[in-house]
Amino acid sequence: GSDGTVGANKNTIKIIGENTDNYAQGYFVYDSKKAGAVTISHVRFSKKPIRSPYLISKANLVACHNFSFLEKYDMLENIVKGGTFLLNSPYSKDEVWDKMPVEVQQQIIDKKLDFYVIDAIHLAKELGLGARINMIMQTAFFMISKILPDEDSIREIKKAILKTYGSKGEKVVNMNYAAVDAAKDAIYKVDYPDEVTSSITMPPVVPEHAPEFVKT
Repeated sequence: GSDGTVGANKNTIKIIGENTDNYAQGYFVYDSKKAGAVTISHVRFSKKPIRSPYLISKANLVACHNFSFLEKYDMLENIVKGGTFLLNSPYSKDEVWDKMPVEVQQQIIDKKLDFYVIDAIHLAKELGLGARINMIMQTAFFMISKILPDEDSIREIKKAILKTYGSKGEKVVNMNYAAVDAAKDAIYKVDYPDEVTSSITMPPVVPEHAPEFVKT
């Protein structure tokens, strides 16, 4: 939450709906606190009409926008075998593998995922965007999914930026344009081993020191 990704996903739906022969749908799940809390975007595209809103239980692509979520949530529970996992990571493609919990490594191996990383936080800070990683992650999605040719994706994202942020002034628009240009060259595919190597494990949902009432 508070990183702008819901707005970016809504723009993604418009871009794909208007520039491909896909039907598009977005379904957003917010924490009650909304700002600064967990938000999940379920974004669906199909050649056939999408007749009802429902959560995605078999995802072809999962993007994790906060690295700490790997130790808090089962991020890969609903991704299909052979799917794509995009991770906003402060660690490089050569470092990230051993920074993840064993459970995440095992799922990536078992499901034979294509695994990509981008350091969106670092890029956003460099560009003066603070925590607003939305344009960076949106660009990464388009570059990886190939739902549109790269040049078309960049053009349409920038059109959406102008429409969304034009009223905020030229400086804001140009900062977001820069984020798109920087992101397309900052996505790295991770070549991971075929066995788990991490010493990190996910903490139990209910800790040992919790009251008996909570445990049972």
